Amino acid sequence: MASAPSSYLQYLPEVFRTPPTPGVSPFLGRYLKIFEALLTGRDDAPALPSGEKLTGLEEILERYLDTLDPTFTPIELSPDGSRLDSPFLTYLASWLALTLDQNWDLGKRRRWVKRIVPLYQRRGTRAALDEYLAMFVGNRAKVDEPPGGLVLGTVQSSTLGVDTFLAGAPAHYFRVRINHGFPEGIADKAGIPAEPFEITFWRIIRQGTRAVVDLEKPAHTYYTLDARAPGIILGFKQGQVVGGNLIKGRATVGQDTLIWQNSKPI
Repeated sequence: MASAPSSYLQYLPEVFRTPPTPGVSPFLGRYLKIFEALLTGRDDAPALPSGEKLTGLEEILERYLDTLDPTFTPIELSPDGSRLDSPFLTYLASWLALTLDQNWDLGKRRRWVKRIVPLYQRRGTRAALDEYLAMFVGNRAKVDEPPGGLVLGTVQSSTLGVDTFLAGAPAHYFRVRINHGFPEGIADKAGIPAEPFEITFWRIIRQGTRAVVDLEKPAHTYYTLDARAPGIILGFKQGQVVGGNLIKGRATVGQDTLIWQNSKPI
């Protein structure tokens, strides 16, 4: 195979395909092997300095179509070697004006790049805002549009101008509620996720929620962010909950023991 002339000879006139000396490959047959290796690839092409096989340009272009699909972007280890990453996926996201959260796993980032274009078509709607919040914040954040007329707050809270309106909710106004850190039992009754309170994560979901809503809400609307967490939390061992009652355990102020009034933002 190493002595076989280039297959490109078949595209040349007969006079260039006939060797001047019988049994000796014509010069053009040897010369065109360079271009054939670069364009379409040859099995006898010399390896690259790195030891890798030389890949023809046609094969590269054929695989490039798959590269444009977020599902098939090339994968490599992150710089610290701790997880799989895809720098080209981040590059594709930049084409779509999408900034990926690098804390997401690779599968979630792939799904977001695939979904973002159809989601842009619904930008400025409540459905799109709900989907954005579900992806970035999870099921902790909910959009709430108070109806007109007399609006009363819940049993737990009836604050005038926040969840209680005497003359109906203002025009173009909505609320975004965040629930985090409610233990099992309490969470079940309120229909919110049950999870231990973590102050760093609390700050992250509040900042993330506000950033998403500010970016995606219609320009003429305004909102209030109602971030809710238990007012008093005593330390406990995760999972040690019986009948909605917390079992006595660790109690470190500022970490798993928090005391503040009406869940004021931290």
